[in-house]
Amino acid sequence: MICATLGKEIANLFSGMSAVSAVMLLLGLMLIIAEFFRPMRSLGYASGGITVALAVVIRMLSGANVATLYLMLIFVAFILFAAHLLMLALQKREWLLLSSGIADEETGGDDAEYSYLVGLRGITTTAVAPSGHVAINDINFYVTSQQPIDVGVEVVVKRVSGAQIIVEPIDGTADGE
Repeated sequence: MICATLGKEIANLFSGMSAVSAVMLLLGLMLIIAEFFRPMRSLGYASGGITVALAVVIRMLSGANVATLYLMLIFVAFILFAAHLLMLALQKREWLLLSSGIADEETGGDDAEYSYLVGLRGITTTAVAPSGHVAINDINFYVTSQQPIDVGVEVVVKRVSGAQIIVEPIDGTADGE
């Protein structure tokens, strides 16, 4: 009995959905998932969340019941969870470097910070304004800068303060030296 009711509700979720709510749901999910892979200062989360919420409201106004609402929210949560797992599986993180022992060899094993990065060069994979991501030796690091830096700019690690990695663009270092 429960399985038959659940099956009807799942069929009703998608068959009763208007084209507007379906497009808004897909657009909202794509914006949120895009933020997972390319940080945009939370613009994707905000606009995607609003779009998904509007899609849910439109779906509810078109004659859906509470069970359909719950199924729609579970569907959205499942898709976002799966995308987040995919992002984690594809993303190279600095803990891979630390867990492999490479950092211990370079720092003598006593330094748990990122001071071994000072002087290394990398390429920005996102805009750094005031924070973003830089690929150093094919490993993605979360960094900060005192000046905005565009995507694809070569940077150098100037200093490390605890877990904070501060970078500057290469062409900007000539003025300071």
